[in-house]
Amino acid sequence: MGICGRVHISTEVAPSVERTLTALSIGSSRQHRQWTGAGVRLARCDDGALATGRQALCAVFDGRIDNLPDLKRQLAGPDLPDADPAAIVLLAYDRWGDGFCDQIVGDYACAVWDGPRRRLVMAVDPTGARPLFYWLGGDEILFASEPRGLLADSEVPRALDEQRMARWLSHLPADPQSSLYKDIRAVPPGHSVIWDGGATRLERWWRPENLPALRFTDSRDYEAALLAALEQAVACRIDTDERVGAHLSGGLDSSAVTAIAARQLAAQGRRLTAFTAAPDHAFSPRRGVFGDEWGHAAAMAALYPNIDHVRASNNDSGLLEAVEYRQSGLDCPVLNPSNAVWMNAIDRQARDRGVKVMLTGLMGNMTISYDGGELLAARLLKGDLPGAARTALANRRGGQGWLGVLGEVADTVLPIPVRRRLRAALNHGEPALSDFSAVNPALLEEVGLDEAALSMGGNLRNLARGDSRALRLAVFGRTGARGLWAAATRRLYGVDTRDPTSDRRLVELCLTIPDEQFRLDGMPRSLIRRTMAGLVPDVILTERRKGRQAADWWTGFDAARGQIASEVSRLANSTTASRAIDMDRLQTLIDNWPEAGAASEQVEKSYKLALSRALGAGLFIRRVEGGNA
Repeated sequence: MGICGRVHISTEVAPSVERTLTALSIGSSRQHRQWTGAGVRLARCDDGALATGRQALCAVFDGRIDNLPDLKRQLAGPDLPDADPAAIVLLAYDRWGDGFCDQIVGDYACAVWDGPRRRLVMAVDPTGARPLFYWLGGDEILFASEPRGLLADSEVPRALDEQRMARWLSHLPADPQSSLYKDIRAVPPGHSVIWDGGATRLERWWRPENLPALRFTDSRDYEAALLAALEQAVACRIDTDERVGAHLSGGLDSSAVTAIAARQLAAQGRRLTAFTAAPDHAFSPRRGVFGDEWGHAAAMAALYPNIDHVRASNNDSGLLEAVEYRQSGLDCPVLNPSNAVWMNAIDRQARDRGVKVMLTGLMGNMTISYDGGELLAARLLKGDLPGAARTALANRRGGQGWLGVLGEVADTVLPIPVRRRLRAALNHGEPALSDFSAVNPALLEEVGLDEAALSMGGNLRNLARGDSRALRLAVFGRTGARGLWAAATRRLYGVDTRDPTSDRRLVELCLTIPDEQFRLDGMPRSLIRRTMAGLVPDVILTERRKGRQAADWWTGFDAARGQIASEVSRLANSTTASRAIDMDRLQTLIDNWPEAGAASEQVEKSYKLALSRALGAGLFIRRVEGGNA
């Protein structure tokens, strides 16, 4: 599934990618295609593309090109090959050189071998929906769509990067070039890596921080722009004859994507299958949160006659069985094991119904439904006290309590230690690192991340207070595993996950819209609520509570108690796992297992977050320790 290649500095060497190609492939080897040059071999499998050009030029491409008409106009006319994106890449490289990737819009990873100059250019789109990894072996480079393709080669060491694992367990942003494997590097989203004469250099070509602000005089123009961009993002992702599905929760993002997709498919006489995960058991309610989203999702599905609505259970399978199955197709840890249960259930039902394309709204919180939460902080930090006062009053009218308004002010103007002491004194303490992480403190200190992990506390706003663009880009950077998760879904279920809310054009538009539009009159997520009026039910548009994923998670978690205890015992025998994870804390949590039905908020933090995420990391570590394929 994807692309790979190997280049040696010597033209006399005949490189091989057979094991890499086999490890990447899902379908028949008859779908493999390879190209060999002097000291170089490039290959693709399954839905990957490969094309050759003049003077020993070759390109491989994994993904989708969404701006093909624009490229055709720029590259010479309408006779360009529609079905071979790798050929388009070669023409773009010939026209724009190393800057070709900035001209291509879509979810993609690609590589171009320039034979005359003996250089390799690898690039990944700004969202990282299709990742690309590489290994440097002295006089050669080996690249592949997934780490498993590299690890299949006996020359690539199978060792974890302990600092990256510590960052993963602590929810700290990671070096975008690193992977969880010590000797495997990643091409960062929106970047190119150029291998030339045995040396590599990194070039950043996507610079969204430099985008100019968008200014309209009428707020309705922002609504029209957002709707048009979302319609475009959805359209290019359902431009296929295959059956389309959508994740549909009770929230704004998935509802907006589902509504647009249903309208467009209805115009083509096609149906949409919408999947909603829902609880089967009782769960502890939370203030400001609702845990059963089925009613909201059903109201959404009822608006469009061409939607077939399917329910998936939060407890469809055993907890560890779900994680281990997902892990078999995934080259990184499962972050939220309880969510893996219902996500596997949806993907399996989608496969059984013949769905090949699944739409999601994963990045909507940072794009179409951004809440405008940095507006008050931004005005305070700029010294705009009248503007800050107006924002505070608007937030209060929009439903935020005075304590919340004062909390935002304190978060902005007070140093982090002072702010935390004040919140603790008011019984509104911030989550501590130990609340959501079971990372080994000794490892954090050893790799020099202890202070960073404690100061950030899992909250990226501590790194980008008052700068909404920087905050949202930081969130994009921290979710680098989404490309690997999508690859696992294709591998395990044959379903291609596509997220219109991470479309590059849509992302850039949302980053340029003023924060005031996202929080107009103090209403969080105001822009998407206004934009989708009439297209999404009022019960969703007016909902102020947050949806809670896997609300009845404790049922499955408690049922897996014995398996979890056994897994913790196995992890204690792993040197690597014991270095990364606080095994004493895990054992304490096992020994002090709560009574059934006692899933309080603190229990949720300790078990659903800290313990289960440590288990996800531990299962991944044990798989890595299994040795080369």
